[in-house]
Amino acid sequence: MKLKYYPFDVQYCDFDLISYAHTMKDIIYRWDTKGDPVQRKRGVGNDLPNFLLTKILTNNECTSHTNTGSYACLRMTFVLERQISYYMVQLYGPTTMIVIVSWVSFWIDMHSTAGRVALGVTTLLTMTTMQSAINAKLPPVSYIKFVDVWLGGHFFKKMLYFSEILILACQTFVFGALLEYAFVSYQDSVRQSDRAREESARKAQKRRQKLEMVDAEIYQPPCTCHRFKDEPMTFRDCIRQYFTKPDYLPAQIDYYSRFLVPFAFMLFCIVYWSTCLILAHFYTPD
Repeated sequence: MKLKYYPFDVQYCDFDLISYAHTMKDIIYRWDTKGDPVQRKRGVGNDLPNFLLTKILTNNECTSHTNTGSYACLRMTFVLERQISYYMVQLYGPTTMIVIVSWVSFWIDMHSTAGRVALGVTTLLTMTTMQSAINAKLPPVSYIKFVDVWLGGHFFKKMLYFSEILILACQTFVFGALLEYAFVSYQDSVRQSDRAREESARKAQKRRQKLEMVDAEIYQPPCTCHRFKDEPMTFRDCIRQYFTKPDYLPAQIDYYSRFLVPFAFMLFCIVYWSTCLILAHFYTPD
């Protein structure tokens, strides 16, 4: 079986009818070209667990040439198309939801380290476990399958056009969300250190100014400003706060990630599904 396009693969299974009792000098087999040489009962091939028998080909050459002579052969090729509905429910649906769950990290406060790290690590481990479970059901192969492209980022080589393209995948998006928080946390710590130094310098300057004012015996009247009571935020204000671009750089990274990462994933899905369906449709056995 060739699993390069799995689970969008179409398998071609050959069934040969040959007799080594008589050479082609004695007998030659040929398919009847006037009608359909192979007829099957209605419903046969539709009850397979993973495949659907779409058609039977009879135009392949399979003459056997040996030291004792050439022997005529009749070959039927069963075209089996894999059913994708099972993988939509068991593979593509759950992995897509895991990727979407990883985006929740962009909406959590940047100082909630435990929550964001736990969410990122959990989704990454879940994605890795699903990839191992899928590959455990398949024989080991040396090439990359379509399902590997979806579950993890790879350099995928299209055999039809011999050009390498980099395709982002679910595991890459989940891992990217975790790296995004690491970068945000680093930027926040750097700016917190800068603010601490600025605050320390500001306090030192205020102390110097206070000493100068005491020496000059300058009278400063008491503050007569009014204190205003903070009003509770409404639901509309909360929504506006989430969708308002912040001025703080680490918060800006989270803000842009909320929109750019889902857009990139949707773009990847369009490219992935278009490529899979087109290549699987035009695939022919070697």
